[in-house]
Amino acid sequence: MTEPLFLGLDAGGTACRARLVDASGLVFGEGHAGPGQARLGVEASFEAMLTAAREAWRAAGLGPFDFARLHVGAGVAGIERLGVADTFAARPHPFASLVFSGDGAIACLGAHGGEDGGIVVAGTGSIGFGLLEGRLLRFGGYGFPGSDEGSGARIGLAAVEAAFRAVDGRLSGSELADALLQRFGGEAHALTRWCDGASASDYASLAPLVVEAAASGDRAADAILRAAAQAIGDLADTLRDAGCERVALTGGLGAPLTPYLPDGLAETLDEPLGDPLDGALILAGLEPSGAGDR
Repeated sequence: MTEPLFLGLDAGGTACRARLVDASGLVFGEGHAGPGQARLGVEASFEAMLTAAREAWRAAGLGPFDFARLHVGAGVAGIERLGVADTFAARPHPFASLVFSGDGAIACLGAHGGEDGGIVVAGTGSIGFGLLEGRLLRFGGYGFPGSDEGSGARIGLAAVEAAFRAVDGRLSGSELADALLQRFGGEAHALTRWCDGASASDYASLAPLVVEAAASGDRAADAILRAAAQAIGDLADTLRDAGCERVALTGGLGAPLTPYLPDGLAETLDEPLGDPLDGALILAGLEPSGAGDR
């Protein structure tokens, strides 16, 4: 009898990632494809997931595709919207089984090995997710600029504000403001034009400038990161108040913001046990003790 295999899928707004493992959690192969979020539509999302699955299968060197062996867990960004999950569940697929959830759910499952807990994601955006007795909790994450406090996009926006204050003479001696203005030839009007069409990702691309300037002692950059870390800390506190005993900080800005967190908070955070793909594998039916085995 052919042994079953497990496939975890993380279908997000930037890319779709896949991880193929056996029943022990041994990684056979990984794959990538373009964006797979639900807002693209069920067919486009499925195509991204199937492409990533094929790439993982090829990387595993398992020969001709036999997706009927695969038990699949897929975290799809935006699938929680009304009616979307039903549309995805109704779409035919070639797998032995396929279970869907939102991307926040698989991130929580991965971070806490399938147990209850919360995560604060600090990346381009920010959001707090929690899994508690089968319920998914969500705080923040409504999008830049109205929400996503503590995110890379909000950090980048604060950097732009600092640059404009420097142009007016209201901020002096700021390495951050100087570095940002230099990107635009030292011209405020060039920065203004950029702002007219800048996306959340564009603003988030400025966050490394802030981190670098803060490390060099720039007071404006330091203040920006402390404000961002306070917002991230507020999300962690909200998750705890909601009943999540374990909370982990994830995302690309998690590590850079940790030194700026409010006093004592960093020590209370849990290290993530795994990543969202580990959570997707748990969703697929893999025993949590096997998830994350590299």
